[in-house]
Amino acid sequence: MLFWLGIGSAVMLVASIAALPWLVGRIPQDYFDHTREPTAAPLKGHPVIRLLIHLARNVVGLFLIIAGILMLFLPGQGLLTLLLGIMMTHFPGKYHVEQWFIRQPGILTAINWFREKGNALPLTIGERQ
Repeated sequence: MLFWLGIGSAVMLVASIAALPWLVGRIPQDYFDHTREPTAAPLKGHPVIRLLIHLARNVVGLFLIIAGILMLFLPGQGLLTLLLGIMMTHFPGKYHVEQWFIRQPGILTAINWFREKGNALPLTIGERQ
């Protein structure tokens, strides 16, 4: 059991380090500058396709949240993975949770470091409301 836990931990560490620059680079630079969540362009296409995409985003986001919680205790980028999971899911009050998260000491610095590695401009955050 410990062997498999160690293997899983190592895989999560490598996967998070490899995927985070790309994922964090996809966040719009001014996403955290607003007092309210920026509205995304609605998905076009058949309603079933939209529902499947919505479900897939929430499932991937939930997986990232669970992996982020595990990485708080195992090697890996736990807080950043947790933030990305929260950003992918849809729930009431999500933007306020994201705003709180990004203002934690070191989080914005770490995210901007990953964005730099992915050749993206640094995130900017608005004044606290």
